[in-house]
Amino acid sequence: MKTTNVSFAYGVTCVKDIHIAETRKTPLGKVSVGALEISGEPVLPTKRFWKSFFNRFGVNDNVFRYFDPTEVFQRISERAADDLVRYCVERNENGHSRLLAVSSPKRPVIDFDQVNTLVRKYDGRDMHYDAGIVTSTHAPRSGDCTFSIGADRFQHRFVMETPIDGFSHPKLYLSFLRLICANGAIGYSQAFRSDISLGKDIGHCIARALESYDNGDGYAALRQRFESAQKSWASVRECMQLYKMTLKLGEQCHVQRDDLLRSLYRTTGNLNEIYGLANLDALSLKRQRILPARCRVYDLINFASETATHHATAAGNRTMQAYIGSLISDEYDMEGTAEAVGDFNDFFVESPTPGPRQSMN
Repeated sequence: MKTTNVSFAYGVTCVKDIHIAETRKTPLGKVSVGALEISGEPVLPTKRFWKSFFNRFGVNDNVFRYFDPTEVFQRISERAADDLVRYCVERNENGHSRLLAVSSPKRPVIDFDQVNTLVRKYDGRDMHYDAGIVTSTHAPRSGDCTFSIGADRFQHRFVMETPIDGFSHPKLYLSFLRLICANGAIGYSQAFRSDISLGKDIGHCIARALESYDNGDGYAALRQRFESAQKSWASVRECMQLYKMTLKLGEQCHVQRDDLLRSLYRTTGNLNEIYGLANLDALSLKRQRILPARCRVYDLINFASETATHHATAAGNRTMQAYIGSLISDEYDMEGTAEAVGDFNDFFVESPTPGPRQSMN
């Protein structure tokens, strides 16, 4: 279980007492807030802060196009029926502070230590913290339920996301653990998500969910999508989505390997060379959907889950898992176009050469 090197402080304040410490202008002329001051402490506002702030007071970031941030805060304080907010500040070991979400002081909240205690009590694994959310992996009430899809063996899991800053509900996502390399593929989508209903005691609500959660129909649906992924050629569009996401995560330093793109090329084949194009974006979206790569959709799922599990930061992990969730929630571009296959690669990133592939028919 991975621990965090940050601490958290909670407080209650009025919007009028949140001061703008620094503003910047983007090249397009949009004003952004670089720093805030709350209770005398300079803090860096996070995306989660702005999302919760705008949600609470019914505005959005476009308001800064027309009004100065200080004026916006002042007007909200004057016009809102209740401008009192609870805030959560994250402090790291270097002394830097980030402002996480704000919420109503009446809304129940659970802190990191309470979540940590619950995760340990209910045998949670792979606990991570990132930007106000604690993520942990659990076995459902019915147990591991080990099963096979093709030559690979899996176990049932579910992933719990618990906000510790008071914004949004804890969520449960169905997940499969691929045993051969301990990769966890998570269904980060509405189709495979359940929300935990909250009462006054969040800890009790979470404990009840961890004790009783199971979803036989959901796991059956997820299994069907994995089975179909083994029998579907990946399209150029699906490969390009994963390529662009991997490239972006590398630029943002959310992946910890610099050879991921080369590994992805080995998996999909060099699509530019296969189709004789310097820029695949020149293909229409319709064309991208019907042109196959030299791998199955299942390969893309395993590449993304391996990257997320072994080579990404917490933020990068979630982005890759969101790609998997989006991919398996909809019909694949080339659904059912491949014959049943035998073995798939155990690993994608660390292998210097691609594993066995069957020729396309």
